[in-house]
Formats: sequence, C-alpha cells, structure tokens
Amino acid sequence: MGKQLISRLLAGVLIAALSGAACANPVHLSIAKMTQSKRQAALGEMVKQAGIRCIGIKRAIYQGSDEGGTAQWSARCVDGRLFAVDIASDANGKVRVVRCQSRKRGVGNCKFKGRF
Repeated sequence: MGKQLISRLLAGVLIAALSGAACANPVHLSIAKMTQSKRQAALGEMVKQAGIRCIGIKRAIYQGSDEGGTAQWSARCVDGRLFAVDIASDANGKVRVVRCQSRKRGVGNCKFKGRF
C-alpha cells in the first residue's frame, strides 16, 4: 500500500508540474474544458480569424505549454492541412496560427508529440 501511495503522489506532482504553465492561461483553460466538438469549433474559428480558409477542424490536440504559459494546440483541417495554434497566456489570449510544413512527426516547423 505504501508504494501505491508514493506512486500516486509522484504522478500528481508530475501532472501539476507539467500543467503549471497552462494554469495561468485563461483562454487555454476554457478551451481545454470544452467538449471535443466545441473545442474543434473554437480552434477552427481561431484559424479562420488568422485569414486561413479551413472548412472545419477534424482533430484538435493540446501539445503542451512553454515556460511563459503559451499553450500550443495542433489543429488538422478536414482537408488534411495541419496547423499549430499558439494561445498566449495574456487576458486576451492572443493567437498565432502557423501552417505546418510537414505532417511527419519531428519533421518540419511543427514539433508535435503523440498522434495528431
């Protein structure tokens, strides 16, 4: 039982440490709490506001946050194009959208982790 308790505590500390930067980002937090379909619509609107024509977002995955609290999401349009959506930790949640040059993991200008 002692090992389980220590494992749970370590897991909690790790999760808190990894998500700490994102906690100061109110726009990211509101998106993270949405259902997947609402999250896709919200990120789709951000891509649209950046002047990019995208019929709809097929997949949206949180990729992590940097030291400054900027959250990065991957957003794949229905047509297959992939974008990095950076949401700043300021009150307005300033957004930067970058089209990824390659969909291959670890290649190109977007360094996503996991399945995207």
